[in-house]
Amino acid sequence: MVVEAKRRRVQWRGAMVLGVAALALAGCTTLPGQGTSKATITMSDQAAKQEHVSRDFALVPVTPAVIGKVGAPIKAGFAGSLSSRSSSTAGTNIRVGDRLTVRIWESSAEGLFSTSEQKSSAIPVIVSNDGNINIPYVGNLQVAGMTVDQVRTHIADGLRGKAVDPEVSVILEKGGAQSVTVVGDARSPGRFDIPASGLRLLDAVALAKGATQATHDMEVSLVRGSSVARARLDEVISTGSANVWLQPRDTVQLLHNPRSFSAMGAVKKPSQHAFNTEQVTLAEAISQVGGLDDKLADDSGVFLFRFEHRERVKSTGATLPDRTYSQGVPTIYWIDMSTPEAIFMTQAFTMRDKDVLFVANAPSTDLAKFTALVLATLAIAS
Repeated sequence: MVVEAKRRRVQWRGAMVLGVAALALAGCTTLPGQGTSKATITMSDQAAKQEHVSRDFALVPVTPAVIGKVGAPIKAGFAGSLSSRSSSTAGTNIRVGDRLTVRIWESSAEGLFSTSEQKSSAIPVIVSNDGNINIPYVGNLQVAGMTVDQVRTHIADGLRGKAVDPEVSVILEKGGAQSVTVVGDARSPGRFDIPASGLRLLDAVALAKGATQATHDMEVSLVRGSSVARARLDEVISTGSANVWLQPRDTVQLLHNPRSFSAMGAVKKPSQHAFNTEQVTLAEAISQVGGLDDKLADDSGVFLFRFEHRERVKSTGATLPDRTYSQGVPTIYWIDMSTPEAIFMTQAFTMRDKDVLFVANAPSTDLAKFTALVLATLAIAS
């Protein structure tokens, strides 16, 4: 009886081992892992069709040619409906709420606006909600939308035949509607007047004493009516077309919004990591996460996940997926770090905000997990 029990135990143990081996051979997905496998990601389009696997992303093997097309950073400028269409003369058009000083000179002391002491009078006015100002002996004038010179001409025409050889000047005073507001993470937020020469976006930031944090960690939003445009502050500085002319009543918001990337899989420091400089290359990102895990990583299976611009994906020759998102085309860049050339390519590949770096496990790691699982099974069976 004892011999028979031992024989059955050995048979049961062998069956267990064969069962676990069959599961392992059926696919590594039955074993615990740290994310999707290299084989699943790099499956060719033809193989994916044969396996009836849906490829909802574009796979781009990174080569020197690909680096030349997509490796450099994108100067995005403003992401929104505003552009550089604002002209430098936007600040000289009269608007509701503007404060004007109208001064009228006459050649005779007996004129309407002159006295024995002085031959002129200064008349302060504010543009009303209906766009009018009122000047004595002229009446109401519709001035909203006019330039200062146009207002002066209309007042002079209205005084002709009433005042004695009138000369008119119009001064647009500070503190009226010709201003912009800077809010948020600025050192000295406030309301600032637009000079007659106009005001650009970076001029307004400078008037607010600059941002409270490094420019590469700042986002700037320009609000104009119901339209909003956004850009990184460092991109506005480096891209001339993004430094747009401001218009009266624009609101500029500075927001501390550090860029970051996430690292997953077989790296030494899987986590979310902030950009510490204006630009971060893929090589610097790998270094920032402590490099690849020597015990787990498959150095031929380094992947970068991002939403990419459609035209950039097409330029690489990759097959575009049927599914797209509002953020762009889901794209995976595949870097084989087992070649010396890969080091140079990662130095020329620029990271982008919200990129995801993933390193696959080496096949030997899955074998080690399988071996440990078998040994654990044998231990339970014995």
